[in-house]
Amino acid sequence: MINLLKDMSMFPKGLRYKTMIAFALMSLIPILVCAWLVITYIFPNINLFFGLSLGNISFILFISIVISILGLYVTKEMIGPVIKMAEEAKKLAAGDMTKGIDINREDEVGDLSKSLNIMTRKIKENMEELRAYGEKTKLINLEINKKVLALSGLLQIGNLISSSKELNSTLDFIIQKVSDIENNSTTLVMLMNEESKEYAVVSSCNLEGNKASELKLEQPEMSSDILAKKIGLKNIALTPITVAGKSYGMLVAGNNEKDFIFADDEKELLKLFAKQISIAIENDILIKRSKELSITDDVTGLHNYNYMKTRLGEEIKRAIVYQRPCGYLLVDIDDFKNFYATGSEARRDAFLKETGVILKSSVTEIDKVGRLSDDKFAVILPERNKRQSANVAEEIRKKIEDKLGNPIRPDKKFTVSIGVSENPIDGSTADELMEKAEKLMRNAKSLGKNRVVV
Repeated sequence: MINLLKDMSMFPKGLRYKTMIAFALMSLIPILVCAWLVITYIFPNINLFFGLSLGNISFILFISIVISILGLYVTKEMIGPVIKMAEEAKKLAAGDMTKGIDINREDEVGDLSKSLNIMTRKIKENMEELRAYGEKTKLINLEINKKVLALSGLLQIGNLISSSKELNSTLDFIIQKVSDIENNSTTLVMLMNEESKEYAVVSSCNLEGNKASELKLEQPEMSSDILAKKIGLKNIALTPITVAGKSYGMLVAGNNEKDFIFADDEKELLKLFAKQISIAIENDILIKRSKELSITDDVTGLHNYNYMKTRLGEEIKRAIVYQRPCGYLLVDIDDFKNFYATGSEARRDAFLKETGVILKSSVTEIDKVGRLSDDKFAVILPERNKRQSANVAEEIRKKIEDKLGNPIRPDKKFTVSIGVSENPIDGSTADELMEKAEKLMRNAKSLGKNRVVV
C-alpha cells in the first residue's frame, strides 16, 4: 500500500515531471482569474445562465488559491535543493572538504548531490595522498640537499688540502661543514698526543664554554657514553680518524634532540669527512717532512735554516780537524717588520730576493749563504777568522745600504745589523756559533742598528 501511494505521488518523479506539474498549477491561476473577470464584468448575465451563485464563485476562487499554493510548493521543492546544493558546492570549491552535500532525494538533484559527494570524497582522498607524497618529497629533497651540501663541502675540502693550507684552518672548515650538514650539531676533532697518549680537542664547532680546552681523555675513556656525558650531549656519534693504518683521533658529532638516532647515511657521511681529515693530516705530515728534507728557501732560492745549521756543523768539524778557523755571519734587516706590514707580498718577495743577490755577490763560491727566517740571513765563511769575517760583513752592510732602495719610503734606505762569530773562539758547535752571532746582532741593534759587531 505504501509503495502504491509512493508510486502515485510525485515525489519519486524527476524534475521534468515536477516542472510540468508546477507549470500546469501555476497557469490555472491567471486562466481562472480571467474567466471570473469575464463572467463578472463582461457577461454578468451568464451567471444566471449557468446558475452560478456567489457561493459557487467563491468556491472556485478558493480552489484556485489552493492550486496556486500547490504550484508554489512544488516550485519551492525544486528550486530549494538546487540553491542549497549550489551553496554547498561553493564551499567545496573554496576548499572546505570537511562536509558533504546533505540532500537526500530520489530525483536528479539527489543523484547530483550523491555524485558530488563521491567526487568530494575522492578529491579528499587524493589530497591526503598528495599531502603524504608532498611530505615524502620534502624529506627526499632534504636528503638530496644534504648530500649536495656534503659533496660541495668535500670538493672544497679537497681544494683546501691540495692548496696546502694550514692544518688548523682545514680542520676548522671541515668541522663547520659537518655541523651545517647535521643541522648545526656540535662537532669536534680530537687528536691523540703521541707523548701523553691523551685525546685533546684541536677543532670544534658549537661547543659551549671552555669545554674544548678542558676536554682531555685517555684512550680507554674514548667511548660514546663517557664522551657524551663530559660534553653534555644526549646523542653522539664517534668516527675514528686513522693515519697510516693507526688510530690518530676521533671525529665527534652530537646533539640534544629527543628520540634522535643517527641514520646509516649520516654515519657514512661522517666516515667520508673523517677520511678527509685523515688525508689533511697525512698531507700536513708530508709537507713538514718535505720542509725538513728541503735545503732551499722558497722565496729567495738560498739555502734554508736546516741546511745552514747542518753545513755549519760540518764546517766546524772540518775546521777542528785541520785546526782552521770558520766564520759565521748573522745578517738581520733593520725595521723589516714595518716594511712587512705596509708593503705588498710581491714587493716583500722582490726585496728579499734582491737581498739574497747582494749577499751571494759579496762572498766566494765556497762560502754558503742562507735565509733563516723572514728578516734573518746567514753566511758561512770557511777558512775565515773573525777579522776577515768582519770585513766581509762590513762589505755586505755597505752594499745593502747603497743598493737596496726602500719602495715604501724612498727617503729612507734599508740597513742591516750583523753579528760575527768564529770557531773556536765563540764555540765549537753550530748551536754555539749561531747563539753567539744572535747575541752580537742584538747588541748591534741596541747600539743604533746599521753596524757590524764582533
